[in-house]
Amino acid sequence: MILFIILPFILSFANALLPSSKDSIRRISLNQNIIPETSYRSLLSKIKTHDVEKIYFPSNSEVVISENSLLTDDPFLDFSVTQISPQLTKSLVDISIENGVEPVFYKNTAPPPAPIQNIASGVLGFIDNFFIPSIFLFIIINSLRAFFMQRGGNPRNNVFGSFPGSLNIDIKKDKENMIKSNITLQSFAGSPEVFEECTEVVSFLKNETIYKNAGAYIPRGILLDGPPGTGKTLLAKAIASEANANFVSISASEFVELYVGAGASKIRSLFTTARANTPCIIFIDEIDAVGRQRGAGALNPNEEREQTLNQLLAEMDGFADNNGILILAATNRKDILDKALLRPGRFDRTITVPLPDVISRKDILHVHAKNKNFSSAVNFDLLADITSGFSGAQLKNLLNEAAIFAARKGNTIITELDVFNAFDKLIVGLIRKKDSRSDETRWRVAVHEAGHALLCQYFSDCFELKKVSILSTYNGAGGYTLFNERTNATNDGLPNKDFLLKRLAIAFGGRAAESIVFGEDFVSVGASQDISYINQLASQMVNQYHLDNQFFMDITTSSSQYLLNRSDNIVERIITDSYDKAVSSLNRIDIYNLANRLMNENSIVF
Repeated sequence: MILFIILPFILSFANALLPSSKDSIRRISLNQNIIPETSYRSLLSKIKTHDVEKIYFPSNSEVVISENSLLTDDPFLDFSVTQISPQLTKSLVDISIENGVEPVFYKNTAPPPAPIQNIASGVLGFIDNFFIPSIFLFIIINSLRAFFMQRGGNPRNNVFGSFPGSLNIDIKKDKENMIKSNITLQSFAGSPEVFEECTEVVSFLKNETIYKNAGAYIPRGILLDGPPGTGKTLLAKAIASEANANFVSISASEFVELYVGAGASKIRSLFTTARANTPCIIFIDEIDAVGRQRGAGALNPNEEREQTLNQLLAEMDGFADNNGILILAATNRKDILDKALLRPGRFDRTITVPLPDVISRKDILHVHAKNKNFSSAVNFDLLADITSGFSGAQLKNLLNEAAIFAARKGNTIITELDVFNAFDKLIVGLIRKKDSRSDETRWRVAVHEAGHALLCQYFSDCFELKKVSILSTYNGAGGYTLFNERTNATNDGLPNKDFLLKRLAIAFGGRAAESIVFGEDFVSVGASQDISYINQLASQMVNQYHLDNQFFMDITTSSSQYLLNRSDNIVERIITDSYDKAVSSLNRIDIYNLANRLMNENSIVF
């Protein structure tokens, strides 16, 4: 800081010690290659326009140096060099005098440096050789310090801040935040079986003596496995809250470090802190970031990640005493976790948190609707029915979007229209408010969507039509048809061959309707995504589900071209039969009636 204060004085002192103007001319004449050069004609022009103040004539030289009228205090910008022959010297002197330019003659030798000039040179050399590099070093050190602070840790650990290998864990603060959030197991409205499992975990922690007297040991680790948004993190917080234990929450990605040994050091730091604060629950979110199977499918395995995993395995079930520590971890990629991590003694129990069924969806909707004003017309049973496949997080987001739609209109009560608008936005994307398409294009889209909708009604034993629309979206869809699969038709997750064939026919409905109305030669490319889905599903029916009674071979383990060709032929037959079924099930009059209605109303809710 002192250097920054005295720097202006040093520079001022150095400038005062610089050579005089006359000495500068001598030095310039000896270093002509570093100042600009101008032609003789340009020099004459500048003299006549009074842009030149003086002209210097060095002795024994074929050059002249001109000094500009307007000076910038930079000798190498205020002067120009011109090559002339000795015969032109007298003429140039006369022209200069005529135009009021002073000619100056001097000997072309540089003066010896004065002692005071040596001092100035030394000061400038000090600044150039020491001070400027010091500034760059200061910048580099602070950049490294900021980098390591961003990677976590306490900056007081060392002079540069927090280096890799340290964790900034504040158990007291984590517990206070958990208490403030007021999360309990009652906040979870998903599968009741999952609720019972988590309640039992809380009982382990509260009544440890009872289980020990019965000869049972408390599970050391519990893995929460399930799709994203199903409430795994919520369950971990609820377990910790109800057990009234200390709580440490950390993401597994915080253990992934560039530097070898840093991740393992963080693992040791985590468990050391937990042992000092028992009873303690450690929650590791997205554990697949560090728990991937070692050496699986990698030509150059990540040595640092494997060392981190090895340290985690040793801490979970090694020589150290882990009494009073429960490890909860969440993942949606259990299939890629290392087998040593999943064995009993480390993760003794796995709780699978599935997507909610229709009953659980209804309960979740009621939980998230408590703090919102919904109109009595909102049918939560219907909403739970049409949100098949939604996770708890998606259901929460659905109601929040509905509240936003209501607030956008200045309302405090959420109507059924707000809910369905939010549902459409989440399913099909943002809908365009202004339709700039021609009537011909809208008619073609109406025919296409009418084909899908009519086949849904035709196969009403398996599917329930909810809505059909020709409003375009920013996702690229020209229209959309929403329908539900009936629970009894899917056999609770075990759909049969007949159901899937009807699903293929519905997907073909748009193209089949276009073929009937416009002719086979005038169908559009609007069915391209439908046909991609059809090919994928038909291939799964043959090669994955083995639903064709003429082909039961697994082509994924075979390289036989004969089997591949046979499989392709069967898939092609299923696709062709599904298209024929779609065409034969549609009626031209019904297509026209529904398409005309869509042209007038844009959207129809059934």
